[in-house]
Amino acid sequence: MSSQLKKSAKEALSGRWGFTILMFVLFSVLQSIPGSFASDTNDSFTAGDGVAFILMIVALPLSVGWTWITMSIARKEQTKVTDLFEPYKMFLKVVGLTIVRSLLLVLWFMLLIVPGIIKSFSYMLTFYILRDEPSIGILDAITRSRQMMDGHKMEAFLLILSFIGWFLLGVITIGIGFLWIIPYFSVTLAKFYDRIRGEEAPVEQSTFVAPY
Repeated sequence: MSSQLKKSAKEALSGRWGFTILMFVLFSVLQSIPGSFASDTNDSFTAGDGVAFILMIVALPLSVGWTWITMSIARKEQTKVTDLFEPYKMFLKVVGLTIVRSLLLVLWFMLLIVPGIIKSFSYMLTFYILRDEPSIGILDAITRSRQMMDGHKMEAFLLILSFIGWFLLGVITIGIGFLWIIPYFSVTLAKFYDRIRGEEAPVEQSTFVAPY
């Protein structure tokens, strides 16, 4: 399964490597901006730390934007630079979803490491679902991800594990290799989501199901 998804990702990236790498660089640069305002010392909270915190919240949708761009590339859709900022159209929902999802994971990791790792896989499709179902509620998106990942967590683990060699190559090349590796990895994950979504029957949303 992993080899098929990776092959499919390479096919989707064919002729679009330059654009995808450019978008990854832009995404990385923009995400690094909040950290540049943070204080170098931990002695006290400074005005720079406050600015960094605000900018960090403002930058949260960028990660979602990168995810959505890789979805478009995986689906061979037309993609443009402004797509990176598409999640800002639903800023409050994206920030709320990011915070709630992160809090749930923190709680699981506080319980035990293994449950935290398992739930990380359970919630990994949340932002993909938000793009396909923009009207979905925050808790419903997390619940939907958990439902879709039932029976697929080991597949996701093995898929990520298959990239270990690539990640080591990125480290050996002093990070330069990640310019190609991260787009390849991200588009492969988007392909994984599309495959799982294609296998899933419609989920009834009439009754509340706990996201955890």
